[in-house]
Amino acid sequence: MRANLLRAVSHDIRTPLTSIVGSASGIIDNYDALSKENILELLEDMKSEGQWLVRMVENLLSITRIGDGTARINKEDELVEDVISGAITKFRKRFPDIEVVPKVPEDVLFVPMDAILIEQVLMNLLENAALHAEGMTKLTLKVFTVGNRAVFEVTDNGCGIPRERLKTLFSGTDPDVPADSRKHGMGIGLSVCAAIIKAHGGEIKAESRLGEGTTIRFWLETEEIEMEDAEDEQ
Repeated sequence: MRANLLRAVSHDIRTPLTSIVGSASGIIDNYDALSKENILELLEDMKSEGQWLVRMVENLLSITRIGDGTARINKEDELVEDVISGAITKFRKRFPDIEVVPKVPEDVLFVPMDAILIEQVLMNLLENAALHAEGMTKLTLKVFTVGNRAVFEVTDNGCGIPRERLKTLFSGTDPDVPADSRKHGMGIGLSVCAAIIKAHGGEIKAESRLGEGTTIRFWLETEEIEMEDAEDEQ
């Protein structure tokens, strides 16, 4: 995974950096000839690319925290509704025109997790849909329980993902091909999602139909199984 991430980093970071340098040079070299609207447009492009790079760095820092996959995640019982709300609030700051419909259980639900990392997973999934689900008009973040598991789903009604891409969607092995559009690939983000969920002892999967949309689903245990097993042994 580290090798795949490094390959994806070298590919994905180059494009936004080139864009930022090009826009800055354009403003400096042609400042007197550019209109205020032109300058603001270039600055907006620089801001957008910079925000994307910040998300990339956050993802890489998370990988560093997780290490080689054997590191333990420090879990605490977190109110799911608060984690969902935090992710949606951050998402709306970057994509204010995209509505996210939250659907959470009526009953209070606490789940053992590293809230910062799980919030980052949800942000990555929402951002992936915003960037790549062309034609999307609806984005839903749903949480429900199945037995002793809390299931999280991010669903869009966009263009969908080809079946052959689903097999490597979370591996980051194909950074040259975006998930389902011509924009920046999210190989890093989705690889990080898989690593974070695996470190929590959960699992993440994707379902998609071309022209109908995509659902990415992961689950977490609602109780700390390892602690229970240790108590049983005592």
